[in-house]
Amino acid sequence: MRKQLIINADDFGFTWGVSQGIAEAMQHVVTSTTIMGNSPDLPRHLELLHGLSHRGFGAHLVLSAGVPVLPREQVPSLVRSDGSFHRDFRQATRMANPREVLLEWRAQMERIRRCGVRLTHIDSHHHVHLAPELTRVAIQLAEEYAIPAIRRLTVGDVCREAGLLRNVAFLPSVARSAMYIGQSGLKHPERLMSLNERHLTNLARLPPGIYEMFCHPGFVDHELEKRSSLLYGREEELRLLTAPSFAERLRQSGVELVHYGIFGG
Repeated sequence: MRKQLIINADDFGFTWGVSQGIAEAMQHVVTSTTIMGNSPDLPRHLELLHGLSHRGFGAHLVLSAGVPVLPREQVPSLVRSDGSFHRDFRQATRMANPREVLLEWRAQMERIRRCGVRLTHIDSHHHVHLAPELTRVAIQLAEEYAIPAIRRLTVGDVCREAGLLRNVAFLPSVARSAMYIGQSGLKHPERLMSLNERHLTNLARLPPGIYEMFCHPGFVDHELEKRSSLLYGREEELRLLTAPSFAERLRQSGVELVHYGIFGG
């Protein structure tokens, strides 16, 4: 068995600058991106992906950015008084009615599919699908649309991520979510990791298997400054991912770059 790595850029469709940066990174080592189905100008954003049919495209399900696809009257538990999603993902998951989440996420996926995108997998903005009850919703949608794979996070993954480990209360939910995904039969990489120096150094030591590294490349624009706390780190990631030295480093680590399409479907 070979050692294979998916490099997935989250947040395609978040802002024009983010989508531009992801499209540029996909001309280099980024093999996959996940698309926000509630992006207001989604068809225009997707034009940036023309010529990248050899890459993978998933659904980046949203509960904590922008506005829902469905009218606010249909998803009252998901929105604030102004009709937008709760920006804090913890509040969003705590208040969400799973039945309304199912309707909204189905609408997001339909919007992506109507644009002609063949979905290889599912993940979510701020990892909200890893709240156990929402994991079940994501699994139901994957089965409904015959999507073979989903992003999974394990307790071991969390323990390898310094930022996530600060919230130890998160661990029981992570374990339950991973259990539900395991029981579902959906496919997933063996390990999920962020783009950072420690994980890059460890790539050469990993045994054969399929792994995922997620990242957030992009250009900072005015819309991003209004909507996100992750700003110039996106441009730093873009510079790293498009540097020839990065591709060489991956080659030396012995990984084969793939996307979620390797799981079939």
